[in-house]
Order: sequence, then C-alpha cells, then structure tokens
Amino acid sequence: MLMRPRGWMSGALISAVALTALVNPAIDSTVRAQSTPAFKTGVERVALAATVRDGRGRLVTNLTAQDFELLDTGRSRPLLAVWTEPSPASVALLIDASGSMATKLARARETAQYLLASLQPTVDEAALYSFDTTLSELRPFSTKLDRFQDSWDHTRAYGETSLWDAIASTARRVADRRNRRALIVITDGVDSASRLQPSEVSAIASSLDVPVYLLVIAFLTDEEPSDASSRRGPLADLAAWTGGDMLVVRDAVTARDAAQRIISELQHQYLIAFEPNNTPGWHPLVLRTKTDGLFVRVRSGYVVDAGK
Repeated sequence: MLMRPRGWMSGALISAVALTALVNPAIDSTVRAQSTPAFKTGVERVALAATVRDGRGRLVTNLTAQDFELLDTGRSRPLLAVWTEPSPASVALLIDASGSMATKLARARETAQYLLASLQPTVDEAALYSFDTTLSELRPFSTKLDRFQDSWDHTRAYGETSLWDAIASTARRVADRRNRRALIVITDGVDSASRLQPSEVSAIASSLDVPVYLLVIAFLTDEEPSDASSRRGPLADLAAWTGGDMLVVRDAVTARDAAQRIISELQHQYLIAFEPNNTPGWHPLVLRTKTDGLFVRVRSGYVVDAGK
C-alpha cells in the first residue's frame, strides 16, 4: 500500500458548510447551487492525481518530479514529492437507472461487470450506486468483489434524471477513501431534474480531487438524436476538469476496452504533492511535462476559503 507522508491531505480539507447538502443520499433534497468546496487556509500539502500519455495514447509511467512543472494561478510552484508506486484503488460505479436508460440498462450492467473484473480482488475496493432522481447505494465500499455480481439485478430504468446532482453527491463519498480513487459514471448523458449545473459539479469534483470518468452508452439506433453532441459537451468538460475522461460504449468490445483503460490509468497514476497558495479564491492549476509530445490529465484547480 502506498504510504502517505505526515501532513498529507488527500485531495482537500473541505468546508463543511459548502458540502452539507451534497452528502445526503436523497438527491432531491435541498441542494445549495452556489456551494463550492474549498480548502481552508493553513493546509500543509495537497495532492494531485495525474495521468500522462504519449502521442500514441500509451501510458507514460517513468517520470520523476524533475520532469513536471506545476503552475498555480499562472505561477510556478515547487513540487514536494511525486509517487508512482502501485497502490490499491477505490472505485465508485454510478449507474444511470432513469427512464431514458430503458433500452441501455443491459449494456450499462455489462460495462459495470467489465469494470469489476478489471479490479484486483481483495486489494482494490469498489462501491455500487444507481440513480434516477434519488441516489441508491447498492453496495458499500468493499474489497470482496465477488459479492457484487447480482447487485443490480433488481435495478429498473424509471423516472427523471438528476445526473449532475448524483455525480456531486457520489464524488463526496469517494473523496473519503484513502486509496487512488475514481468515480465512474455509466449513463446516456441525459439530465432532466438536477439542481446543480455541470460547471458547479466540475468545480466540486475537481476540488475534491476525484477524477470522474463518463462512460456514455451510445444510442441503439444508427443515427443519434440531434441534441446528442450538445449533451456530451458538458460531459467531456466535466471529465477534463476533474482529470478523468469520457468514453463512448457501443458494444461489448468497447465496454471491455473502456474498463481496462480506466483501471490501468488508476494503477499508473502519478500522485503529486504541493503546498497550496493560501490566497482566498479559485486557483487554476496547470500541470505539464518538460518533454514535448506528452499529454497530462489532472484536475483543473482548487478553492481556498477565507476561513470565515
């Protein structure tokens, strides 16, 4: 297991007021749309989970601290440490069970099975959730992955969709885990009932340092509805802001490939520690390598609270 140094903050020290409404499993309860998670001043060090690929899409796993440059609000910031050792993963699977998924739920279940099969039994841990306008915990976090196989057998596609609210609420639960972590959302991208906007959810998940992976179940017809690309824009933005990715699942092959790609990324993440700027407000982050032709995915920034 990866050992974290003294003073490590796993993602952030979050303002309790800012996220009170997001930890409630009932998504349709009161959600403060203006709430933004924030670091409190005085945090010693903060972690970034980063993925690096080359121009051919292959994971790059042999970089050191000297190979990276971090810009915090446009200014270079020293890195305290960089870890690359393999360590357990904590993965939350969030399955869209709203009415729009009626013809896609079987594919969503199949995709979830591939994801579970890609994890290491007794080492990695997973939790299963489903949602329509409310969030349901099907299985809490556990390393006993063999007990997950029938977890979604009774899930039925019904009702409206609170996609953005469900992502925000589940991201908060994943943020409590101490392993390398990710939230994997299996959905068709339709939202009809959320109170939060995609940009708000992006800020929440980014500040929590929870990469969000969106697995979009493709429409079963040859031609997608005209608004499909407009729906996928916010999904891709959310993934990019949090350091995750958006992948399209069309069949069993693409479902398996997507699962293997995501889990492989988690197993080869760079964990990067730095001392945050204590100036209140939003701090955009840019992490890049000093080698041309490499592409880094990392969360987009963090918020420092004034400490009131």
